[in-house]
Amino acid sequence: MKQIENTKGVQFSLLNKEINNTKSMFRPIHYLGSKLRILDFIKNVIDEIDPTNSRVCDLFSGSGTVSQFLSKNRPITSIDIQEYSRVITSAVLKPLSTAYDLEEVISECKNSEHYQQLLWCLEPMIKHELKSFEEAIKGDPFSICELVEKGSIISFEEGYDEAQSSELKKSMKETFRRNEESKFLLGPEALVARYFGGTYFSFFQAVQLDALLEYVSTLDELDKDIFTAAILSTASDIVNTVGKQFAQPLKTFNADGTPKKNITNRIMKDRQRNVFEIFIRKLQDYILIGKTGFDHHIFKMDFSDALDILSNDVKVVYADPPYTRYHYSRYYHVLETLCLRDNPKVSRTIVQGKEKISRGIYREDRHQSPFSIKSKAQEAFETLFEKVSNLEASLVLSYSPSTEDKKSTPRIQRIEDLKKLGRKYFDNVESIPVGQFSHSKLNNSDKNFEINYDAEILIICK
Repeated sequence: MKQIENTKGVQFSLLNKEINNTKSMFRPIHYLGSKLRILDFIKNVIDEIDPTNSRVCDLFSGSGTVSQFLSKNRPITSIDIQEYSRVITSAVLKPLSTAYDLEEVISECKNSEHYQQLLWCLEPMIKHELKSFEEAIKGDPFSICELVEKGSIISFEEGYDEAQSSELKKSMKETFRRNEESKFLLGPEALVARYFGGTYFSFFQAVQLDALLEYVSTLDELDKDIFTAAILSTASDIVNTVGKQFAQPLKTFNADGTPKKNITNRIMKDRQRNVFEIFIRKLQDYILIGKTGFDHHIFKMDFSDALDILSNDVKVVYADPPYTRYHYSRYYHVLETLCLRDNPKVSRTIVQGKEKISRGIYREDRHQSPFSIKSKAQEAFETLFEKVSNLEASLVLSYSPSTEDKKSTPRIQRIEDLKKLGRKYFDNVESIPVGQFSHSKLNNSDKNFEINYDAEILIICK
């Protein structure tokens, strides 16, 4: 794991670059149910409903790809209850206020007192991890497997020490002592390393992410979102998990306690990547999106509250709520915490009668969408239909039909029930199948059923 190799002379002053239609589209993060492959279809439907290119509300904006695509031709109001979504959508819709020399940005991070203090605080874990890599390459992966599954600093801080080897215990204890001495246990300075080092990222990568977040905290408000979004994209790109999501950390041991076959390559592939280098490329991606010339609005709000305050120039509401009982916040809680930097309480779990911190280091307060709760979904949809109707706007609702596949998680609502509810509030309701296509999904085949969307329907209410 080397330091940043070379960013000399890299500068960007592309703030006025023209948008080049679909060529400017990119995937900000690995996102479940991404609509990248059907953006043209969605746009064509909305354009047919409203050929005047008036304002559209993207009500569950997620990774911001729909908002970004539609923003080329019309003003967008983007809504999501998660902060990471607001940050990313703001980054794809609004340009930087000034140009930045990225060589100087990285240099400031690496030469900052904060970064040097972080390296000192995490040195025991960084050295332990490097030694574990060397042992794994020589054929003994136990140490690196133990670090991935049992090397969480926040778990150690909370008194849940599961480490077996004396070497890991010693490294964690000294790291805790140094963080305490540096007063990094209560603030955001070492949040990524303390919460997510070992489990999701190498400890050196986590330190680099912390350094970038600290740098961003010094920027003007206008530019914070784009820089933070580039950090989120970097984290999504390097995360060492199942399917590049944050729901399932790697399980490195078999049931009998032996390391899994070929686990060394799987661990090292992502953990040796350099955060600073990837961040530069991601920031360039956001900068290259450029301006659209429209007045876009981005809010972090509950969908119901947002529908109460939308401006009367919104002609179409595009809604893409969850389809199943699986909450999206489970897959993006790390990105949410990177945005908030708030030292959240971590949820607990009971394993074999013993309490421990959740393996995924899930936020205790992570959002639970009513659209993913069977007892609340119908009321949530009723609110959605009624409030959009009261706006005298049309509704384009993305949803996935239920299937007969036993491995597919049942949808919370049936398409026919949604259309029936829509007719209660709209004069014309129809459904259009997008066609068969595969959504992003976890690579682990025994978990694919959680998000195995095999079709997409647009329910159009006018």
